[in-house]
Amino acid sequence: MKGPSVRGREGMPGFKWWHGLILGLLLAYVPGSLLVGGVLLLPLVVLHFVDPDADRQRMMIVLFYLGAVMVHPLRAAWLAHGDWQTCVQQITQPMTLILDWMAVGVAWLVAEASAIGARLWYADYSRRERRAIEKRINALREEWLETEKGSKA
Repeated sequence: MKGPSVRGREGMPGFKWWHGLILGLLLAYVPGSLLVGGVLLLPLVVLHFVDPDADRQRMMIVLFYLGAVMVHPLRAAWLAHGDWQTCVQQITQPMTLILDWMAVGVAWLVAEASAIGARLWYADYSRRERRAIEKRINALREEWLETEKGSKA
């Protein structure tokens, strides 16, 4: 039987103790940059709650698009040495937030469209393969019937 401390950790299977240590160090060393990164990663958290069945590949596509949007704000925060005013200014810019949320939407659409495209391509491939096999079966059947008629005569 599992103890209460083990049961409580089942909800977060990917969270380890050292993740908390790294987050604590980042919070102590670069709180402004962590604030910018955390706010810009919020759409990923929302997507995870909206689409809990998303696999790792889909999440990696979203992270790629979010990473592209996060480059400029995180660079600005880094160049300002994590200054709170600069970091708050970066996360309150409407264009940055719009790009951030649109990046998640575009990444989700790209992931869905590629999954649908792959299914259609495999279905077409299977259909062509089936036709080729059916043609081969019919050719063998006709050949078998011809040899059967020849052996009876």
